Amino acid sequence: MRSPLGADIMGEFGLPYARLPLRGLVAILAMTFTAAANAAAPAAPAAASSQTEFVLHEVGPGVYAAIDGPAHKAGSNAGFIIGDNGVVVVDSFFDPEATRQLVTAIRGLTAKPILYVVNTHYHVDHTGGDGVLKAAGATIIAQRNVRAWLHTENYHLLGGRVTPALKAQIDALPDPDIAVDRSLTLWLGARRVELRYWPGHTGGDLVVSVPDAKVVFCGDLFWNRVSPNVIDGTVGRWIATDASLAAAPDAVATTFVPGHGELGKVGDLAAFEDYLATLSTQVAAARASGLSGAALADAVEPQMKARFGDWGAFAYFVPKEIGFMAAELDGTKVVPKPEAP
Repeated sequence: MRSPLGADIMGEFGLPYARLPLRGLVAILAMTFTAAANAAAPAAPAAASSQTEFVLHEVGPGVYAAIDGPAHKAGSNAGFIIGDNGVVVVDSFFDPEATRQLVTAIRGLTAKPILYVVNTHYHVDHTGGDGVLKAAGATIIAQRNVRAWLHTENYHLLGGRVTPALKAQIDALPDPDIAVDRSLTLWLGARRVELRYWPGHTGGDLVVSVPDAKVVFCGDLFWNRVSPNVIDGTVGRWIATDASLAAAPDAVATTFVPGHGELGKVGDLAAFEDYLATLSTQVAAARASGLSGAALADAVEPQMKARFGDWGAFAYFVPKEIGFMAAELDGTKVVPKPEAP
């Protein structure tokens, strides 16, 4: 068995999926993030409506972040970039209805074609609406491992049993059209969009940068004041990735769009890096003192809670994070296997 999630029949966000219709699933899944703290000072929303499942912020000229709304029905964050000759969308939410609303928002701002959707990783809460964007004309771009993992690893991620509606959604997810190994540059006329592979959250993560706007879409390599899902992560490499992003020359002036949580600045990214580093350090110390299993979790969780207990999803994720971190340090953690080049 790959992970406790399969045994517990639990989803990525810690809630049972059996016998739930898709729309009900999205609503229940979203409840996990209602406690997420609003640590950054987000840009003024360009569009916010009770009719949409997200709040749209213009974070740079023609660059928009779609932040999962107060009811958390979209399931994650997304965004889009308007260039001279078209639009690039970054991620597609969990709920296809939110994706349709995103297309409507784009059409309200520009008549330029939707050229691409970039998946920051394979998890279904970020790829669930890819079919909507493909039908709107987009070419799907992802890191090369995503194609192999999209229809297999999402079942491990969500647990061994899912509703028929969710199974149908995963089975119907369109495969990426373009696979990125290390990096790719997209030109929207004069506007440059940089895609770069960074390891950490899944082993198939892409970061999307818009240099002229000083905006970086991080996907789930950055969770802003929300405890992360580390089931597929390699925390040691994840820490190094976030440290590199925070040390970039324009980092102080950059807006970082997280996969979950509110918009962030470099200090928020550093706080998340600190979360991961603290998890790693505390688990290593507990192991060095001879603790394992439940005793290790009992020792580490209060230390994490003292510093990060007000973060969204903390109560659910931190016990699992401790177990996964211990397995990583033991060399026994099972993560998706990269495709051979």
